[in-house]
Parts: sequence; C-alpha cells; structure tokens
Amino acid sequence: MDKWEEKALNGEYGEATQLAMRLIVKVGEALGAERLIRISHAHVSGISYDNIGEAGLEFIKSLYEMGGRTRVFSTFNPVGISIGVDSFLNRDSVLVKRQEEIIKYLVGMGFKFSATCIPYMIREPRQGEHLAWGESSAVVVANSVYGARTNREGGPIALAAALTGRVYEWGLHLDDNRKPSIYVKYEGSLLDEPYSGLLGYLVGLNNPSTIPYIDARFGSRRGILSFAAASAAAGNLAMAIIRGVSPEDKGPPKYTEDKVVYNFNDLLRLKKDLENAGTEEVEAFFTGCPHHSVDVIDYLEDVFMRMNVRKVSKPIWVSVPAMTVDREVVERLRSRNVLVLPGTCLVVSRMGGIVKAIATDSLKTVFYLPRRHGIGVKIMSLKEFIEYYGEK
Repeated sequence: MDKWEEKALNGEYGEATQLAMRLIVKVGEALGAERLIRISHAHVSGISYDNIGEAGLEFIKSLYEMGGRTRVFSTFNPVGISIGVDSFLNRDSVLVKRQEEIIKYLVGMGFKFSATCIPYMIREPRQGEHLAWGESSAVVVANSVYGARTNREGGPIALAAALTGRVYEWGLHLDDNRKPSIYVKYEGSLLDEPYSGLLGYLVGLNNPSTIPYIDARFGSRRGILSFAAASAAAGNLAMAIIRGVSPEDKGPPKYTEDKVVYNFNDLLRLKKDLENAGTEEVEAFFTGCPHHSVDVIDYLEDVFMRMNVRKVSKPIWVSVPAMTVDREVVERLRSRNVLVLPGTCLVVSRMGGIVKAIATDSLKTVFYLPRRHGIGVKIMSLKEFIEYYGEK
C-alpha cells in the first residue's frame, strides 16, 4: 500500500474517501488480492431507484454529504426514468423525485451526467488500462473489444473506486486470467443484431465462468455489442476473445480439447425457446439495450424514408444515453410513433401494467423483462417490425 492509500485509509482525505477505501481493501483481502492498483475510469451500475430504494439513495446521499468526490473520470448507468423527455416511465411523481435526487448527488460528487450502459462511447478505453466498471455488458466490451481491464464490479465497489481511484488487483486485471480456455465456432453467415445476441445468449448460458474464443462473423459493431450484452445477461461472462476484433487475439487456444460448434439452426431453436409472445400480441418494439448512440435518431428517420413508411401502428421505444434533446427531432419521431427514451432502459424501469408483450432486437431485454416484469417477448429486427406494422 502506497502512502496515499495509507493516508486515505486513515481518514486524512475525509470520511467518504476513508469509507470507500475500507470497502475496497476489505473486499480485496477477501479475494486474496496482493495490492491495490490505480484506475482511469469508474462506471457505477445499480443506481435506478427501483433497484436500490431508499437505502441506496441514503447511502449515495451520505457519501455526498461527507464530502465524497470522484478522483477519476466517472460515469453512471441508466436510471428508472427518461431524462428530458416526457414518457410513460415518468408517470409516478415520487419515483421521478427520488431518481432525480440520486442523479443530483452523483453529479455533485463529480460524475459525468451520463445515465448510460455504453460508457465506452463517452470515453474510449485504452488497451491495458485498468477500469472499475459495474455494467455487465460494458465490462465484456471493455475487456473484449478494447483490451482494457476490468472485473464485473458491484455498484458499491465501482462507486468506492470512483472516490478513491483504486481497485484491488485481482481477476481480469491479471495477465494469467485473460486467456481463453474454450473454442466457440459459429458456422454460418454474417450475424445481424438479434442473431448476434442469440449467439451471445448461448455462449453465456453454456459457458458461464470461462473465457471463450469466439470464431464468428458479426455483421456490424452493433452486433458485437449485442453479443456482449446477451452473454453477460445469460451467464456470468466478463470477457471473450473475438477473432479479428479483440486486441489480445492470438488465434484459437492451442492446448484445449474444449470446442463448441453452433450453426443457424441452433440459434433458431433458442429463439423459439425464448419467445413467449406472437407478433400479433406485441404492443410495442423496444431497442437500445445496450443503449444506442444518439446517431440512431438519424438512422431511424433514414429507415422510415427508405422503406417508404410514414409511421408505425404500434410504438417503437428507443433508449439512448442522457443527452441534450433536440425537441424538433423528438417531435418528428413522435409523429412516426417513435419515442426516444434518454438515460433509461426498460430493464431498470417501472414497467408493471404498461404492456403485456413487446418485440425487441435485444437478447438482454429478452432475458430480463419476463423475469423482472412478467412481460412477454418476441425476437425480431427493427426493420422487420417496421415492415410488419408500417403504414404508408
């Protein structure tokens, strides 16, 4: 432990920093970590009011009032309400007030006003740098796509790391723990977003505690992000080596007999098993788990024009990071029956009684919505939905 860490642990930098350092040290000791390391970016999950309740709100408030301030670049996950846009998610005034309090205290401590699960779009990680991220899908992306190093941290640990700039050296921060031990081959054509997610779901479900080597062709960067989100939701995946994508790609593991081969029929069977709603039953389409970048707004308008569709008869809900909303664009999309939801996600929102079934291109959504909210799901692409429900 260096001198700064010793002083922080002794309370010389304030009560909040001391509490955060104690938490990191205790967990590090329990895991057998030999030392603490410096991080460049902390990303805190679990800050939706419906997830953490009054106890979580009071904990965050107490750190703020004790003088807690971030010591590294820090961001936070989606919240339970849409920010800057009126929506069905904001119908409970108490929920809105509590959620805004949480945001106020986080921003007051120095967190960037982010409310997103794609922190790599706000600050791109560098290969080899150490992070403390709590969002499961972003952890897979950081390790697998950027070659940065982070474990799948709980919300309180990521918050403590933000206030200290430290985390324990353990798990995926160490070279020996970043090597693939199973070879996964997908024999099929380019994977679009829903089918990238289906492959990720299979990998996470069947290989929950390994680092797989993924030999598959993804049709887009968005497909890779969908793979990451689904694999983290269905299993406990925190890293994969993706052929031709991961900076640490050195080819398939040479000394393993563990090889799994999937094909398109495997994805179709999983799709059939996961769906519990028909196309006619769905009441809306949801996309943006993980969040889309704000570029999706221009993309959506382009899709409508190219498909010669004026509007959809059932709504499309799109989650993006918290942002300065262009009211004109948002209203133009509303006229097409498309609602932009900045800073939130259906998974962490209050969905009870709003709909009984949705269509989605997100397999992370497929995993969580039936479990958390009892909502039926149908897997389809955005274009398929617009084609089916589009009005000329």
